[in-house]
Amino acid sequence: MSDANVRINVASAFVAAAAAWPSALCAITDAMATPLQRALQSAWCGAGPQAPEFLGHCPACWSGTAAFLLAAAFVIYTPSRQGRRATA
Repeated sequence: MSDANVRINVASAFVAAAAAWPSALCAITDAMATPLQRALQSAWCGAGPQAPEFLGHCPACWSGTAAFLLAAAFVIYTPSRQGRRATA
């Protein structure tokens, strides 16, 4: 497998993780919550009533998604090792 294919596969995995992050965070939050906390939740993502929301998700959802998307962009736009070897 070439270096470009590996980089595309890794970036694709990061994009998939970014897409799944809000749902995964909600599931983990719900699983770790006490019955009282579950009863008091008002946010769709499970952040609770005190957290500000944007499009139904809390800041933790959006920051995790942004981190995975930045990692994908970093993997795609970083120069390949083969290109660095050719110039050295």
